[in-house]
Amino acid sequence: MGRERSGEGDGPGTANRLDETEASTRNEPGGPTADSLGRAGRAVAAARTAAGELAAWEPDAVDGLVRAVGERLADGEAVSRLARSAANETGRGHPGTKAEKVATELDAARRTLRSAPTAGAVDRDGAAGTVTVAGPMGVVGASVPAAHPVVVPAVLSLYGLATRNAVVLAPSPSTVETCDVVVETVRRALSDAGAPTGAVSMLPAPASKPETDALFERADFVVAAGSEATVAAGQRCGTPNVAAGADGVVSVADGSVPPEAVATRVAVGATYDFGAHPAGDAAVVTVSPAVGPLCTALEEEGGYVLNAAERDRFRALLDGSRGGDEAVGGAVDGEAGAVDGETDPRGNSPRWLAAALDLPSPAREAAFFVAEPDGADDPLATLSGVPAIAVHGRDGFDAATALAAEIGTPHAAAVHTTQQRRARRVAERLSPGRLVVNQPGIAATGARSNGFEAAPVLGGGAVEGSQLCGGLTPERLTRTTTVAATSVTDEASHRNGAGETLRGP
Repeated sequence: MGRERSGEGDGPGTANRLDETEASTRNEPGGPTADSLGRAGRAVAAARTAAGELAAWEPDAVDGLVRAVGERLADGEAVSRLARSAANETGRGHPGTKAEKVATELDAARRTLRSAPTAGAVDRDGAAGTVTVAGPMGVVGASVPAAHPVVVPAVLSLYGLATRNAVVLAPSPSTVETCDVVVETVRRALSDAGAPTGAVSMLPAPASKPETDALFERADFVVAAGSEATVAAGQRCGTPNVAAGADGVVSVADGSVPPEAVATRVAVGATYDFGAHPAGDAAVVTVSPAVGPLCTALEEEGGYVLNAAERDRFRALLDGSRGGDEAVGGAVDGEAGAVDGETDPRGNSPRWLAAALDLPSPAREAAFFVAEPDGADDPLATLSGVPAIAVHGRDGFDAATALAAEIGTPHAAAVHTTQQRRARRVAERLSPGRLVVNQPGIAATGARSNGFEAAPVLGGGAVEGSQLCGGLTPERLTRTTTVAATSVTDEASHRNGAGETLRGP
């Protein structure tokens, strides 16, 4: 990805570090300053020391450590405290629904870690005579978006520790306090277990984009999740990275599944944490005859279908909120131009949205809203980050799939069908990192009902410029070595040399 690296030094990731002279003098317009590089450099240096200690731990000891940290994070009181902090600090979602989301994601992550080894010998092929050994990368630098202020740092901490890496977190300005609570919770568990507490840390407050950029340049592996600016910084930093956006999931319904079943699944994704979930359902494209029955079924699920005038007010509200990060805007969260919680619809309750749109009394009791957009260019084409779902109709399955490919994002998608071949066609046409069949979009992050490992972020691969296609799972945080022994009898043992490789003259 561009910049040359020094290959001198020992230990994991040493070759990935910037030369100190370069780091102290570099001050590109809009890039990291000397001061931010220094602060980030000190944080990474401390983390690298902890990573070196953790790398010497035996796999069984690491398993015990991860179990202890996971239990501390998943404790009911801890989950409630973290959820309240996230809701209060970001102004998004509801503490109760956030607590449910955090508990569910932590349970899935711990289940993933129990199912497969993450350190030492992780795979053996007796027939081929190979053993795959996993080692740490060193220091993982990760941004913490406002949409996932608890799940991203908590799950990444677990995955980082399980793979014997240190993790340094760079919270968005609206997640600093919550990220600090997560870090302190993890560090107390590390201390109790006799592990280096510096294995999980965060950049010192106040949060700033230059320091996040500096962290990305100095870490050994980068997880860039959040705003377009954060993702772009991760992709250009010169460090191996995975980058993930925050748009919601678009699904295709071919009409073969009863509308009531589709509505139930879509409603789950659209209302999960008031829609403030990067994998929540943002739109569904179905065949034209099914639009009416689907909207009726969504009403039965607690939705309120907006009329033309109400849709116009919704468009105006979204246009007024441009400038925030992630779902409905393009600027970095907390930068000039970002909207505040009083005008930003993302993660706000349906009641707040009903009041903002000046909807009638029945709408004040709705669990979410339903809008029928006017094509792919309509601001209402996808409604990620808010408790709402867009419903599109097209003439035939192929046309519906084409529209979904146009308005959807490549990190994840959903399809509602009874025909396996149509699920395959959606997979081929949309090419998402993960595709769920007859499930809510949020199931793409990993659920008990499917075979996906838990993933705190999702990536769309080369289509969106990410080195991550699918979900960020523990193995993505390891460097692996495959060891091979001779697996067949040497048929030329009389020759000089090793097997069929002859010595030179």
